[in-house]
Amino acid sequence: MENGLKKMAFTVCSANHLAYAKTMADSLIQHAPDYTVIIGLADKNNNRFKDEDFLPHRIVEVESLAIPNFDAMSIQYNLIELNCALKPFIAQYIFNTEYPDILLYIDADIYFYQSPSEAEQILNDNAIAITPHFFTPINDGALPMERDVLRSGIYNAGFIAMKKHSITDNFLQWWAERLTNQCFYNFAEGMAVDQNWLNLVPLFFDRIAIMHHKGYNVAYWNLHERSLALNNNQIWVNNDVLLVFLHISGYKFETPQILSRHQTRFNLLQLPVLNKLLETYRNKVYENGYTKYIHLQCAYAKAEKKSTGLMAFANTILKPLGIKITNA
Repeated sequence: MENGLKKMAFTVCSANHLAYAKTMADSLIQHAPDYTVIIGLADKNNNRFKDEDFLPHRIVEVESLAIPNFDAMSIQYNLIELNCALKPFIAQYIFNTEYPDILLYIDADIYFYQSPSEAEQILNDNAIAITPHFFTPINDGALPMERDVLRSGIYNAGFIAMKKHSITDNFLQWWAERLTNQCFYNFAEGMAVDQNWLNLVPLFFDRIAIMHHKGYNVAYWNLHERSLALNNNQIWVNNDVLLVFLHISGYKFETPQILSRHQTRFNLLQLPVLNKLLETYRNKVYENGYTKYIHLQCAYAKAEKKSTGLMAFANTILKPLGIKITNA
């Protein structure tokens, strides 16, 4: 898109993930300094930290946004569900008060290595751009399988590029209405929080772009089709395109030798480039206060119930997929 446009990005997290959010925002600004980042806090500060520690990024507490039905949402949803449900509401707030030309939603566990300029270019002719989890078949028996993505959503909700447009307004309103009371982790009822709603977006709305750039949203779910290589101090995907960002989902700092708790396909020790990137990423998150923030309790969201009996057994089997059956 043309120069001089107002570009903004936002994420949503509770206080325990603030170190991740700052790390993501810092990485974006490093490669795209014309962006302003807002951290939508699904929590209350309650004098537990200083907002100025996150500058130049801005923290906005969701309580200040007057979101319709927020009280009910904060009671009915657990922590992850609430964070996911708030995405369209915070996007609407930013469009209505900050008036950006471009707005990116970015998960807090993403890390940038290049500017998202390809997404900006795609928005020249489209209102919204989304990224599929992968483009090629999976033919082994490891996790995740194709049917897992059919259940959890074809498109990944961790990155959505939007521009100011009536189509974007209509999409956000439609999404917000659904997520008000249908953003549960409940696969039996066809719900995978906010994500599988995106399956319908290219059908319901015009000018929706599906991004094919394989340097976007590289993660455990698409490493079967994307290999990373270091060349001239830059990270390449399939020796074809530059890595724009990693989506570091399910990676636990306490077990850094494991790529993700959601997959069984890859051994991180056999992926030396990715292993080194994750080591550097982990150090940056620690520098941004991981130890300080990770144990902070959220002021909102109901406590998760411990499963018993048959449900507990099923959840044990499904745990590697990041799936949890609930009564919600």
